[in-house]
Amino acid sequence: MVPQIPIENLYYLLCYAWDVTDQLNKVKVDGEHSHSLENLLASVLTNACERLLRRGLVQEYLFREQEVEGIRGKLNLAETLKSHRYRQGKTICTIDELTNDVLINQLIYSTLKRLVRLDSLDEKVKQKVRNTASKFPHLKEVNVTARTFDRIKLNRNNRFYILVLNVCKLIWQSTLPDKSKEGKYEFIDFTEDEFCMNAVFERFLMNFCKQHCKEEYPEVHREYINFKLTPYGMMFEEQEEARSVLPVMETDITLLNLSACKKHILDAKYYREALVSKYGGNKKIRREHLSQILSYVMNQENPQKPETMNADGTLVYPTVAEDFDFSYSYGDTNHRIHVRTVNLNQPWQKIEERVKEIVKWRV
Repeated sequence: MVPQIPIENLYYLLCYAWDVTDQLNKVKVDGEHSHSLENLLASVLTNACERLLRRGLVQEYLFREQEVEGIRGKLNLAETLKSHRYRQGKTICTIDELTNDVLINQLIYSTLKRLVRLDSLDEKVKQKVRNTASKFPHLKEVNVTARTFDRIKLNRNNRFYILVLNVCKLIWQSTLPDKSKEGKYEFIDFTEDEFCMNAVFERFLMNFCKQHCKEEYPEVHREYINFKLTPYGMMFEEQEEARSVLPVMETDITLLNLSACKKHILDAKYYREALVSKYGGNKKIRREHLSQILSYVMNQENPQKPETMNADGTLVYPTVAEDFDFSYSYGDTNHRIHVRTVNLNQPWQKIEERVKEIVKWRV
């Protein structure tokens, strides 16, 4: 699909993918003025940071060794004697200091400073970024990498940082040094990356179903499915080895309602074109996608579990133009295979209605 998703809808998509939909009404986006991705992310970040600053930045105790008058904290006797500072009434002590100059705040502050050096940012948005950064206390700038985010552990006390950290991570992933301008950065459109956007769309579907489809399907999760293949004609040891080399399938989203004997497997597919043509012929469903959803449905069958014997499978494609609904029955089984689109170029309420319709569909 051509990445023409309206800015407001992209923000909704990201919030669902990050599981922070509680922030949608608290950190709002002006789609009219946030007309580009970098302006969108900068606006979301500054709005979220303003909330953080009003709430109060996270503080942590840091242990620092320093020279003090008298004794404060934990005395380092060896260093005190070695330095001879005790003759002036001073000691070397380890002091625990409560400070907000910690990694999680340093990362956010460093991201704001990086945005200021992004030439493609609108000047009004850039000024807002500067103003927000100036409200932070004195913090050390840090060089941020993927490992920096891995070092941050969130808990109940700092969960309100989730949206901010996800936005920061996306900004760092989408900005590169501008080779033509020293000290400046350029923005790389992450919606051009089908792999990245497929992961976003997949997580959106998962979290949307968890929040809005509980009545229809109380259980929403990933499922691991083994191929229904049994080794034969080998010694026991060889059979065990043959089993071990078989791959395991993993669904994007499995919806389950045991009491109603209902099961529905969704497979998210973010592609520039949902249907493809070969040599200019008629457009068709991608063979590999159809084979994948069929493999999920057929290999999950278990006669002892009634819900598996009438499970549905659906390929879900996001689109901004073409819409279609195709449904097929598989042989003489009770399985149904569907191919559906979700048009992301429409009001968000319509998108929600469409996803609920796809989840409940049974032809």
